[in-house]
Amino acid sequence: MCRFLAYIGSPVLAEDLLYKPKFSLVIAQSMQAEEMSVTVNGDGFGIGWYAPEIDNEPCVFRSIKPAWSDGNLRNLSKKIYSPLIFAHIRAASPGMPVEEMNSHPFSCGKLMFMHNGMIGEFKRIRRQLLRSLNDTAYDAITGSTDSEHMFGLFLNHIRDPFGEVSCDEIVYAVGRMFEDLSALLVENSVRSHSYLNIVVTNGNSIVATRYTTNPSVQPATLYYMYGREYHCRGEMCVMEPSIGQPTAIIIASEPMTARRSDWIKVQRNSMMIVDETMRIHYQDLEMEFEKLDFIDNPNVPA
Repeated sequence: MCRFLAYIGSPVLAEDLLYKPKFSLVIAQSMQAEEMSVTVNGDGFGIGWYAPEIDNEPCVFRSIKPAWSDGNLRNLSKKIYSPLIFAHIRAASPGMPVEEMNSHPFSCGKLMFMHNGMIGEFKRIRRQLLRSLNDTAYDAITGSTDSEHMFGLFLNHIRDPFGEVSCDEIVYAVGRMFEDLSALLVENSVRSHSYLNIVVTNGNSIVATRYTTNPSVQPATLYYMYGREYHCRGEMCVMEPSIGQPTAIIIASEPMTARRSDWIKVQRNSMMIVDETMRIHYQDLEMEFEKLDFIDNPNVPA
């Protein structure tokens, strides 16, 4: 599985998110992730960001190189200054090719999407999934990952990804994406569990999920911290506390700063919503697939 982070708030340098923290995504987690059974995430990376002074569509840079050895990423991170940044380091699922188009985040119009996890027995549902998509969602899929196909299911419920997309529309589409995926798994008699930590944004709000269909284990980890301002001074990166509603929020697969007490774990099988006003709220998630009675596949990672 993979590791990712998402930032929303006052503009920050990507370098302050990716390289400077003690347990940074690029330096620490790509080579020694602490909260996953797969500790090395070297099958490519991606970074996506918005430049609202130019337009409302994200810019995405992706590569198949390990993040820790890519000089272009290090140089870019010193110049990317943005109010909303996604970053992802990939550990490819077994059988999935390591190609640039399979690196996250994925984008379509004003939307960005990334995923940590796997869809159980994805190949069994892929053809039926593709047949269910409208033209925009179908054309948005350029790679072969289960993650990008899940993005297609999400886009299938967005009226116009190139127009104005509200936070409420994202929440609705994420819910329908889970319903559609559950139906596909049931119809195709899939008997392996799925792990579905996703983050999606329209450039001014974020929706994230921490979810697994497996009732016997916890989903992959997902944390967040919030405050008035995130900054790095010297070797210390901190989130300054706020009184009242936050103006900066970081969502991450695992804590990246030294002060771990600042981080809050997202609850099991829930959707975290950061709306256009930076208000944080939650919704429970449940797929019909969870209710099936079958023996868990012991080979599925926890």
